[in-house]
Amino acid sequence: MERGKEITRKVRSGKKIDVKPTMSIALKNQLYMFAHLCELPVKDIAEQLCEIATTSEYIIEDICQWFRREYRFKNHITSGFLERPRLKLIFKGETGKVSVKFRQDAYDALSLLAFSLDLPPTTTATVLLKRTLYHRDFMEQFIRSELKHLNEQQKNEVKLFLWQVWGSR
Repeated sequence: MERGKEITRKVRSGKKIDVKPTMSIALKNQLYMFAHLCELPVKDIAEQLCEIATTSEYIIEDICQWFRREYRFKNHITSGFLERPRLKLIFKGETGKVSVKFRQDAYDALSLLAFSLDLPPTTTATVLLKRTLYHRDFMEQFIRSELKHLNEQQKNEVKLFLWQVWGSR
Protein backbone atom coordinates (compact mmCIF):
# COMPACT_ATOMS: atom_id res chain seq x y z
CA MET A 1 0.00 0.00 0.00
CA GLU A 2 1.28 3.41 -0.92
CA ARG A 3 1.73 5.88 1.82
CA GLY A 4 -0.88 8.67 1.92
CA LYS A 5 -3.62 6.80 0.04
CA GLU A 6 -6.80 6.01 1.88
CA ILE A 7 -8.56 2.70 1.55
CA THR A 8 -12.26 2.98 0.87
CA ARG A 9 -14.26 0.05 2.03
CA LYS A 10 -17.43 -1.07 0.39
CA VAL A 11 -20.64 -0.71 2.38
CA ARG A 12 -22.93 -3.70 2.40
CA SER A 13 -26.07 -2.99 0.32
CA GLY A 14 -28.39 -4.37 3.01
CA LYS A 15 -26.77 -2.44 5.85
CA LYS A 16 -29.26 -1.03 8.31
CA ILE A 17 -29.12 2.36 10.01
CA ASP A 18 -29.24 2.34 13.81
CA VAL A 19 -31.68 4.76 15.45
CA LYS A 20 -32.06 4.91 19.24
CA PRO A 21 -35.20 6.85 20.15
CA THR A 22 -35.49 8.09 23.74
CA MET A 23 -38.85 7.54 25.41
CA SER A 24 -40.47 7.32 28.81
CA ILE A 25 -39.92 4.09 30.70
CA ALA A 26 -43.70 3.49 30.61
CA LEU A 27 -43.76 3.66 26.78
CA LYS A 28 -40.64 1.50 26.55
CA ASN A 29 -42.24 -1.14 28.80
CA GLN A 30 -45.44 -1.06 26.73
CA LEU A 31 -43.42 -1.52 23.54
CA TYR A 32 -41.49 -4.45 25.05
CA MET A 33 -44.70 -6.09 26.28
CA PHE A 34 -46.34 -5.61 22.88
CA ALA A 35 -43.33 -7.18 21.16
CA HIS A 36 -43.38 -10.10 23.61
CA LEU A 37 -47.08 -10.76 22.94
CA CYS A 38 -46.42 -10.56 19.18
CA GLU A 39 -43.55 -13.06 19.57
CA LEU A 40 -41.20 -10.73 17.70
CA PRO A 41 -38.06 -8.85 18.76
CA VAL A 42 -38.59 -5.26 19.90
CA LYS A 43 -36.30 -3.93 17.19
CA ASP A 44 -38.44 -5.60 14.50
CA ILE A 45 -41.77 -4.45 15.95
CA ALA A 46 -40.50 -0.89 16.38
CA GLU A 47 -39.15 -0.86 12.82
CA GLN A 48 -42.45 -2.16 11.41
CA LEU A 49 -44.55 0.32 13.40
CA CYS A 50 -42.41 3.29 12.31
CA GLU A 51 -42.17 2.16 8.69
CA ILE A 52 -45.90 1.66 8.29
CA ALA A 53 -46.67 4.86 10.23
CA THR A 54 -44.72 7.03 7.78
CA THR A 55 -47.39 6.37 5.14
CA SER A 56 -50.42 5.69 7.36
CA GLU A 57 -53.26 8.12 6.82
CA TYR A 58 -54.30 7.60 10.46
CA ILE A 59 -50.93 8.63 11.85
CA ILE A 60 -50.18 11.41 9.34
CA GLU A 61 -53.59 12.94 10.03
CA ASP A 62 -52.84 12.67 13.74
CA ILE A 63 -49.47 14.47 13.57
CA CYS A 64 -49.99 16.89 10.66
CA GLN A 65 -50.83 19.65 13.15
CA TRP A 66 -47.07 19.83 13.86
CA PHE A 67 -45.84 19.85 10.26
CA ARG A 68 -43.57 22.81 9.69
CA ARG A 69 -42.81 21.76 6.10
CA GLU A 70 -44.69 20.01 3.32
CA TYR A 71 -44.93 16.20 3.55
CA ARG A 72 -45.65 13.91 0.61
CA PHE A 73 -46.81 10.34 1.04
CA LYS A 74 -48.54 8.04 -1.42
CA ASN A 75 -50.73 10.40 -3.48
CA HIS A 76 -51.13 12.97 -0.71
CA ILE A 77 -49.40 16.24 0.02
CA THR A 78 -49.80 17.72 3.48
CA SER A 79 -48.90 21.37 3.93
CA GLY A 80 -46.69 22.62 6.68
CA PHE A 81 -46.17 26.10 8.08
CA LEU A 82 -42.89 27.32 9.54
CA GLU A 83 -44.87 29.59 11.88
CA ARG A 84 -46.14 26.55 13.79
CA PRO A 85 -44.42 25.89 17.08
CA ARG A 86 -41.99 22.96 17.01
CA LEU A 87 -43.21 19.77 18.67
CA LYS A 88 -41.41 19.20 21.96
CA LEU A 89 -41.38 15.90 23.79
CA ILE A 90 -41.38 16.24 27.55
CA PHE A 91 -40.88 13.10 29.61
CA LYS A 92 -41.96 12.82 33.22
CA GLY A 93 -39.63 10.64 35.22
CA GLU A 94 -37.03 8.27 33.85
CA THR A 95 -36.36 7.68 30.19
CA GLY A 96 -34.89 4.83 28.22
CA LYS A 97 -33.71 4.10 24.71
CA VAL A 98 -34.72 1.38 22.28
CA SER A 99 -32.35 0.32 19.52
CA VAL A 100 -34.09 0.12 16.14
CA LYS A 101 -32.35 -0.69 12.88
CA PHE A 102 -33.97 0.63 9.71
CA ARG A 103 -33.40 -0.46 6.13
CA GLN A 104 -32.17 2.44 4.00
CA ASP A 105 -35.56 3.08 2.33
CA ALA A 106 -37.40 3.00 5.67
CA TYR A 107 -34.82 5.36 7.19
CA ASP A 108 -35.23 7.71 4.22
CA ALA A 109 -39.01 7.77 4.78
CA LEU A 110 -38.48 8.44 8.50
CA SER A 111 -36.02 11.24 7.65
CA LEU A 112 -38.50 12.88 5.25
CA LEU A 113 -41.16 12.85 7.95
CA ALA A 114 -38.61 14.20 10.45
CA PHE A 115 -37.78 17.04 8.05
CA SER A 116 -41.48 17.93 7.77
CA LEU A 117 -41.79 17.97 11.57
CA ASP A 118 -38.48 19.84 11.90
CA LEU A 119 -37.22 17.15 14.31
CA PRO A 120 -34.35 14.67 14.32
CA PRO A 121 -35.15 11.12 13.10
CA THR A 122 -34.73 9.72 16.62
CA THR A 123 -37.38 12.05 18.06
CA THR A 124 -39.64 11.34 15.09
CA ALA A 125 -39.32 7.60 15.76
CA THR A 126 -40.40 8.21 19.38
CA VAL A 127 -43.41 10.21 18.19
CA LEU A 128 -44.38 7.45 15.74
CA LEU A 129 -44.02 4.68 18.30
CA LYS A 130 -46.18 6.51 20.81
CA ARG A 131 -48.80 7.53 18.25
CA THR A 132 -49.05 4.04 16.75
CA LEU A 133 -49.41 2.21 20.06
CA TYR A 134 -52.12 4.62 21.19
CA HIS A 135 -54.06 4.74 17.91
CA ARG A 136 -56.86 2.15 17.88
CA ASP A 137 -57.63 2.10 14.17
CA PHE A 138 -53.96 1.89 13.24
CA MET A 139 -53.28 -0.95 15.68
CA GLU A 140 -56.34 -2.94 14.62
CA GLN A 141 -55.18 -2.71 11.01
CA PHE A 142 -51.62 -3.61 12.08
CA ILE A 143 -52.84 -6.73 13.88
CA ARG A 144 -54.86 -7.85 10.84
CA SER A 145 -52.11 -7.26 8.30
CA GLU A 146 -48.79 -7.78 10.12
CA LEU A 147 -49.49 -10.37 12.82
CA LYS A 148 -50.78 -13.19 10.64
CA HIS A 149 -48.36 -15.62 12.32
CA LEU A 150 -50.37 -15.41 15.58
CA ASN A 151 -53.36 -17.63 16.28
CA GLU A 152 -56.70 -16.16 17.39
CA GLN A 153 -55.98 -16.60 21.11
CA GLN A 154 -52.66 -14.78 20.76
CA LYS A 155 -54.29 -11.97 18.77
CA ASN A 156 -56.91 -11.65 21.50
CA GLU A 157 -54.13 -11.36 24.13
CA VAL A 158 -52.53 -8.58 22.04
CA LYS A 159 -55.90 -6.80 21.75
CA LEU A 160 -56.54 -7.13 25.50
CA PHE A 161 -53.12 -5.62 26.22
CA LEU A 162 -53.81 -2.75 23.82
CA TRP A 163 -57.16 -2.07 25.48
CA GLN A 164 -55.23 -1.69 28.76
CA VAL A 165 -52.76 0.67 27.06
CA TRP A 166 -55.57 2.77 25.60
CA GLY A 167 -57.31 2.93 28.97
CA SER A 168 -54.12 4.08 30.73
CA ARG A 169 -53.77 7.30 28.73
